[in-house]
Amino acid sequence: MSLLPADWALATTHLASDYVCRQFCAIVGVTPKVLPPPELDVVLMLGCSHLARILADAYLNPVTINFDMTRYSEVLQKQERGVNPGREEFLLTRYPPDREIILERPAVVLDKFGLIVLWYLPGAIDAAIQNDMLSATMMMSGPLGKSITRGTSPKDTWRTHKSNFQISEHGLTSGCINLSPGWFLQGHPAPQFQPEVSATLKSNDGAAYCRAMCRPAALVAAALRVMHSGLYWSSLTTQLGLGVWADTHQTQIMGTRLREWASVFTVVAVMCNRYTPLHRDALSRAQWFDIMTSVGGYTSARMKMPNIGIEIAYNAGVMAGASGRIVRHGVNWVNGDRVGWVWYMRDDIHEFVDVPRGDYSRYKSVVTNAMEFA
Repeated sequence: MSLLPADWALATTHLASDYVCRQFCAIVGVTPKVLPPPELDVVLMLGCSHLARILADAYLNPVTINFDMTRYSEVLQKQERGVNPGREEFLLTRYPPDREIILERPAVVLDKFGLIVLWYLPGAIDAAIQNDMLSATMMMSGPLGKSITRGTSPKDTWRTHKSNFQISEHGLTSGCINLSPGWFLQGHPAPQFQPEVSATLKSNDGAAYCRAMCRPAALVAAALRVMHSGLYWSSLTTQLGLGVWADTHQTQIMGTRLREWASVFTVVAVMCNRYTPLHRDALSRAQWFDIMTSVGGYTSARMKMPNIGIEIAYNAGVMAGASGRIVRHGVNWVNGDRVGWVWYMRDDIHEFVDVPRGDYSRYKSVVTNAMEFA
C-alpha cells in the first residue's frame, strides 16, 4: 500500500507481510521464489522466511471437522463468555464434535463448508523473535505487577485475579495488561466518548514498549495477511483512518503512538505466568481471527478447544489464529515461565472510522488472496 506514511512503523510491517505472502506462494508452488526486501533487518527477514514455511506446511495439511461456523455463531448470545457450564453443555449437545483431535504439527482446521476455524502454527516464532517478546515483557514489569487484582470474586475478574497466576522462579513479573494506540475504554462507547490510548502506552515508557514490540508485531501481522487477507486489509485501513482522525482532532499522543505501533491489530494483551481457564472472548467477532502466541522456558502446555473437539500442543514459539468468540479455549498450568501475547481487534474502532466488518476466511481463497501483492 503506497499510501502508508514512511514514518509509520506499519510501513515496515507491510513490507514484511508482502514478503511472507510471496514466500508462502512460492513454497506452495504457485509463484517463483523472491528475494527479501532490503528494508527488513536480518532478524525480521529470517523470522518472516521461517514463518512462511510454517504457514505453507499448515496450508498443505487441512483438517476438516463436522462443524458449521456460521450457524454456530448465530446461536451465541451477545455476551457469550464461555464460563457457564450449563450453557456450554447446551451448546455441546446441540453442536457435538464428531471426534477428538490432537494436533502437534502445522494444520488448518476447516468447518464442513470450507470456512477456516483455526490456523495452528507450532514453532512459527523463531528463537530471535521469541527473545524480543521476552525482553519486551520484562520491560513491562511495572504495569504487569500492578495489574493483579485480589477481589473476592475471581470468576468475574479471572484475567487479572491473583488465583490464576504463579510466581516466577527466574524474576519475571506475573500479570496481564492490554496495550492499544487507540480503543474505547470499557463503559465508554461511541458516540458519547472518543477513542483513547491505553494507560500503559500513555506512560513515559509507551514509546519504548512500541519499539520493543516491533518485530513480534510485524511477524503476527504478516501471518494474518496469509490467514485472513480481508481482515488484514480492513485493519490496516482502520489504523490509517484512526491516524487521520487523531491528526484532525489534534490528539497528539494518539497520533504519535499510532506511528510507533507496528501492528494492524487494535490491541495486544500481554500475560505472564497466567493459567487460562476455558472461556470465550465476547467482544471478538465470529468472522475474525485473534492471534495467540506463547514463549518462555516452560513444559507441557496444552490448549484445549472442547467445542470443536481440538487439543493442541502449546509449546514455546507457537502461533494460533481463531475467533475467540467461536472457539472456547483454555491453557493449563505449566512448569516454568510462560509469556503469552494475544493480538485482537475491536469492532467499535473499525465502525468508528467507517470500515466494514468483513467476512469469514475461506480455505479455497487463501492462495488467491495471498497473491494480491502490494
